[in-house]
Amino acid sequence: MRDAGGRLAVLVDRERETGAGFHLAPICMGLGILIYFAAPREPSFLVVAASAAAAAIAAILMTRHATAFHLCVAVALVLAGMTAAQWRTLHVGGPAIKGFAKGALTGLVISRDLNSQGKPRYLIRSTHLDGLEDEALPRLLRLSASSRHAVLAPGEAISGTALLQSLSGPAYPGGYDFGFFQWYDGYGATGYFIGAPKHAAVGEHPRGVLETTQIWLNRARLAIAERIRSGLPGEAGDIATALIIGDRTGMDQATQESLRKSGLAHILAISGLHMALVTLAVVSAVRFLLSFSPRLALRHPIRKWAAGAGFAAATAYLFLSGASVATQRAYVMIAVMLLATLVDRRAITLRNLALAAMAILLVTPEALLGPGFQMSFAAAGALVAAYAAATQWRNARMARREADASGQGAMSRIAAHVGGLAFTSLVAGLATGIFAAWHFHRIAPLGLLANLAAMPIVSFAVMPLALIATLLMPYGLEQIALVPLGHAINAVVAVSDWVNGFPAPSVTGARPAAMLALGAGGLALLICLNTRLRLLGLPALAAMGFYYAAPPAPDIVIAQDGRTVAMRDADGLLAPLYPRRNRFVTDIWARAWSHDLRGDASTLTSECNKDYCAATSPGGVKVAVVYAPKRIQEACGSADILLAPRLKWINCKAREPTLILKRADFEAGGAHVIRFVERKKNSKSRRTTGPPEFVVEPAIASLLRPWNRARMIAVADEKDADQ
Repeated sequence: MRDAGGRLAVLVDRERETGAGFHLAPICMGLGILIYFAAPREPSFLVVAASAAAAAIAAILMTRHATAFHLCVAVALVLAGMTAAQWRTLHVGGPAIKGFAKGALTGLVISRDLNSQGKPRYLIRSTHLDGLEDEALPRLLRLSASSRHAVLAPGEAISGTALLQSLSGPAYPGGYDFGFFQWYDGYGATGYFIGAPKHAAVGEHPRGVLETTQIWLNRARLAIAERIRSGLPGEAGDIATALIIGDRTGMDQATQESLRKSGLAHILAISGLHMALVTLAVVSAVRFLLSFSPRLALRHPIRKWAAGAGFAAATAYLFLSGASVATQRAYVMIAVMLLATLVDRRAITLRNLALAAMAILLVTPEALLGPGFQMSFAAAGALVAAYAAATQWRNARMARREADASGQGAMSRIAAHVGGLAFTSLVAGLATGIFAAWHFHRIAPLGLLANLAAMPIVSFAVMPLALIATLLMPYGLEQIALVPLGHAINAVVAVSDWVNGFPAPSVTGARPAAMLALGAGGLALLICLNTRLRLLGLPALAAMGFYYAAPPAPDIVIAQDGRTVAMRDADGLLAPLYPRRNRFVTDIWARAWSHDLRGDASTLTSECNKDYCAATSPGGVKVAVVYAPKRIQEACGSADILLAPRLKWINCKAREPTLILKRADFEAGGAHVIRFVERKKNSKSRRTTGPPEFVVEPAIASLLRPWNRARMIAVADEKDADQ
């Protein structure tokens, strides 16, 4: 035992000497952020901030005691993460629509893109809405406009009759919460224009400096998108727009789905790959041009000048691309790398990645819960750690064999390049697969094959041509690069379609949170530690197998708007009672629980129309979905479960169902899941006794948190039930 303890102490000392503690700093901050968001109610900001300060002071006082010092630092970082998350929450809150609102709206267009139907969608800073006082007016609104109208540009004032609704909740408990992230982005409602919006008087809408800058950047992004699509029409132009400015709203859904299934969707998200290619291309070009002057090359640090030019290019690309989380991470990484170059230090290290993570978590702590942050840092960290380990192993092997790498032939270099590409794809795919299964309920089993075939095209053709096209736009010569760029993009899509032609299951279904926790924890240990202690991450990853099996589909799931209800049939598949309603939500349910398959509701229902739907589960539980008040008493007399998502009052006169969910439940809790509990059997008669039992789980568990309290889930009136 003493020997084991001594060896452990030696390994811990080596981890401390190699700076592994700094690598774990963002992990501790992230843990504090998770604790804050998971809390059932708001903690005291003063107490949390004071505790963080006390832990930091304690760490300073404990500098001579290594164990106590590191423990205090870890506690301080956890509390700092909680403090940063609550500070952010306190400063982004604002008025929000609760339920529905309709009226004449005026505002200033901040940005414009396309919705899923290809219609204009506006981000508007509102200035007036009928029926609301200025202090109750949401600042930012996202509205679509389906009617034909003169499309407005960022910076123009807009007016029209709008139907607004509160920010949406998850499609099911534990699902992706769109409204949560929209609230942190400053949105107060979403909706659409009734009829065609029109121009309003610009003078009535003053702008601040930040807003003016944002509008200018959005105008520039739209101008670039229009130039790309005019010079490269069709699907290739939409993909080129996504690659250059990060706008994927115009892309065909079938193409996006193909890229997701093949594991090539990452090329659409502007991240480390794109930022590195753009920056390094500028750095190499500037350094190459400056080297033509012997005086400059010999007397001045042209390497550092080129690094400065690369930083300028990276900054411009950050703003033009929309500054997503992945782009922010890549930008901070590139900035730290270039700064290290300027001060003659190593550029690509886990320390730089940790700095990037802490910078993003301090500014936007909610990003930790999004797939962009998780997958981006998982891939980047895994690649840095894996290549560091591979380099160490290769150097040790070469030293033992006293090999000379300079003698490699052309075939050896090609093999090394292909092997490096395969290694990169494998490591990144494994690291991000955990989070893809959790968030999107899918993996890409043939992603390695797709990346081996497509990434050379992306690296040596698509991205260089995209950069050249952008640089040629001020001269009106972008067509020179756009034409070959279109051919290169079509080749990538062809690779994606070819890979998807092989039969391979990609849909995983929803996974329990324990799987994500084990996977993320094991991956963090493998990445952040430097000694054999990193192998402690392997048992955690292996333990994921116990949680890999997808949980069964719920017996009943109801969407937050009450229009869409699904039941589990005898085959265990979810069967929508109203198949034509809200396909977006039913698609999410299918991926989560039915592996892209849907059951047949006709085997469950005896009557289903716009007023009433009666269904019986395979186990004999009777369910009634009521939209018209006149059918309430009928449902009360026959149903075990009564769902009335549009009715405020339920008064059963003769008999009352075991479970009743009405409008107030959906307004407060959003989507609901119901699971049947097996009833107890009588020991003598061996028959079930008593009423059926049910477990009900709402998507929104607590109204005590600001992002939930600011919204009341929108439930449509009875008149909308037949839509």
